[in-house]
Amino acid sequence: MPKSPLLSPLLLIAALALQPVVAQEAPAVRLATNVERSYFPPAEALLRKAYASLGLQVEFVPWPLQRAQVELNAGRLDGVAMRAEAFFTQTPAIRKVDVPLLTLNVYAFGRPPCPTSLAPEDLARRRITYQRGMVAVELMVPEASRLPANTPSDAFLNTSIGAADYALVLTTPWMAEVPLQTRQGKLCRVATPLSRTLLYHGVHESQAERVAPLEQALRAMRDRGEIQQAWSAYEREIAAQNTKLEAQPGRSLTLTPATPGSAPAQPPR
Repeated sequence: MPKSPLLSPLLLIAALALQPVVAQEAPAVRLATNVERSYFPPAEALLRKAYASLGLQVEFVPWPLQRAQVELNAGRLDGVAMRAEAFFTQTPAIRKVDVPLLTLNVYAFGRPPCPTSLAPEDLARRRITYQRGMVAVELMVPEASRLPANTPSDAFLNTSIGAADYALVLTTPWMAEVPLQTRQGKLCRVATPLSRTLLYHGVHESQAERVAPLEQALRAMRDRGEIQQAWSAYEREIAAQNTKLEAQPGRSLTLTPATPGSAPAQPPR
């Protein structure tokens, strides 16, 4: 049988050019979130929506703060989900997206009974534990008084066993009312917060062109009331479940069903 004629190079190139082109999706944006999960889900949902407006998907990486800092410095992360304003002063490689996502207070927890308030000089005289890398706490606690921990749960456990006098954590006023349980029993909360801070999304300087469109997207969501609604809905959901927080070594605080009557009242709608 006669052999089929070979395609000339020009015909081969033309044939390849007619093949359908498969579009490649942009790699997901990798953002460091907190290993502490008790109040981060609403922020992640808001950020997914903001990035979707840019045609981008997001992968959240829940790491301890110090591990996230190492990865940021190495350029293996595209940004941070939320950080206190002081973080951006200390980490100029991360650009602040200037739309607040959440307002948090620094609260102190200790073994009962707790005082109604603590003065700055009280912190200098006490052993204070907190999540390592939490800038908002490190600014107010002298280095000699610090006992860093990997997670807020570990900080609470340090306090429950007497290794520290107080655990300092960032949380919302309402979440601070949720009963907190450790293996050694309940911890109490110092009623007056030590400070207040705003949390912002941060973008690595290598992706600085995303800052302006993200600010525009988040500002529009804020003006429509979506940011406040997300947090309010989350708090109502937790309140409806009548939960308590349990501290476990090396892990996020866990929300579990509480004894009837022991959880805080449902937040106002």
